[in-house]
Amino acid sequence: ARLSELAKWSRDQGVVLSYHHHMGAMVQDAEDIDWLMEGADQALTLLYDTGHLHFAGTDPLAVLDKWAHRVHHVHFKDVRQPVLDWVHAEDRSFLDGVAAGVYSVPGDPEGGIDFQAITDRLKALDYDGWIVVEAEQDPAKAPPFECSKLGYDHIVDICTRSGLTIGS
Repeated sequence: ARLSELAKWSRDQGVVLSYHHHMGAMVQDAEDIDWLMEGADQALTLLYDTGHLHFAGTDPLAVLDKWAHRVHHVHFKDVRQPVLDWVHAEDRSFLDGVAAGVYSVPGDPEGGIDFQAITDRLKALDYDGWIVVEAEQDPAKAPPFECSKLGYDHIVDICTRSGLTIGS
């Protein structure tokens, strides 16, 4: 109720409030997102994050299909599956996974998320908001400029193939 109240107030001020589901937080997976979106006013939108969905064991396309009408912002982050498998097998924490390099940018050959399928779906839904390259990587192991450029170039390529308009 309080989050709905804040979202409505924010909307009335001209600012859209988007909730970011996140590993290690109260809202992580599809079930949590369903609970939040079903219980909150339509003024509350969703920040859709591919990497956190995959880490949570959730199909990113299924969440997009269900909550597309509430998606206001998108984070494209990839997951290195062998690292995620290690996190699960060893019962490690989210932060252990991040430190071990579980996340990467779109376009990384070690990543496993099908960003073309997600981008095609965003195009079909007429999404016209931001898509942010995100990685949550150790800058000593993954040079930030090179990684962000790889992610950006990959997003531009798949958006172009999907026909999704790219702003400046």
